[in-house]
Amino acid sequence: MVRDDDFIRLEWGGLDELDEMLDGMEEKYEEIAIEEYTKYGLLVEEGAKALASKDRGELESSINFGTAKKSGDKIIVEGGSNLKYALRRHEEPYRMGIHDKVDNGAVFENYYIGGKGRKTLRKPNWRGYKPGRKFLANAITATQEDYDKMNERILNRLLGGDEN
Repeated sequence: MVRDDDFIRLEWGGLDELDEMLDGMEEKYEEIAIEEYTKYGLLVEEGAKALASKDRGELESSINFGTAKKSGDKIIVEGGSNLKYALRRHEEPYRMGIHDKVDNGAVFENYYIGGKGRKTLRKPNWRGYKPGRKFLANAITATQEDYDKMNERILNRLLGGDEN
């Protein structure tokens, strides 16, 4: 820094080196982000499957997340279920009380309790969340810390850190 009575002048040397370092970083960022977001998508898939209602296991089996992709200026990972009733199982309020299950003419008495079937009630919690409604939203909420760490890891890897 040079100073005299009329002005202050700041000089920053090494801009050419900085420019070289940043050149090509966008491609490296995309490569790292796609890898990391794909891994995160698999974690959310694991959580959504663990938190999905279970009767025959069709909903749980139908949940999948794809590979992250670049779309415009965004990195996107998509996932969910292609079953028609998946949205209903996610959003519909619980039917309270105790109800029978009728399946192919067979009656299972007192099968549903508070809107959850016996198999759903027997599933273990996942990261503090109970299986049932909002299984996708809860999987994302339960992995918020993982998401934050992933973004830190992307930055560290981009800047030359060893984290993988």
